[in-house]
Amino acid sequence: MTNDKAAQLAARQANFPLFYHELTDVLVDFIGCIGIQPAAPVLQQAVQYVPLVEQALREMAVADEADRSWLTARIAYFVGEVLAQQYDGNWYVNDVPGSRLFARYVVGRFTKADNAAMMVDPFELAQAYVAAPVPRALAPLLAEVRASLEG
Repeated sequence: MTNDKAAQLAARQANFPLFYHELTDVLVDFIGCIGIQPAAPVLQQAVQYVPLVEQALREMAVADEADRSWLTARIAYFVGEVLAQQYDGNWYVNDVPGSRLFARYVVGRFTKADNAAMMVDPFELAQAYVAAPVPRALAPLLAEVRASLEG
């Protein structure tokens, strides 16, 4: 592992508590901002929010790069929570040298998945979702990941 990669990993690991605290606060705020109430239970029942979030965002336009970044982060937080809750996984920093997801915030260590070793980068999923033309569909994107976890 190069010194740059080691430094990147160390920085992400050191920042992880702040990242996760922000994730929970921002996710609850986001759910409320898109009109879903109550918002706080998303932290324990994210799977039940999938059709609500999908409906709320189906036609949402992304006006510029700032909008894209804002929405991508929030969808990543949401998708990560859906998968972590549904498959009893965790958010963490990938520390596997040579992995294409090395030093990224990922969801994995699933205890309720056939493919328990799989890790998912929720930000990749969110980028694909946000880049899709309207009307957007979140459920099919999640179904692809679920098929990999269950297969």
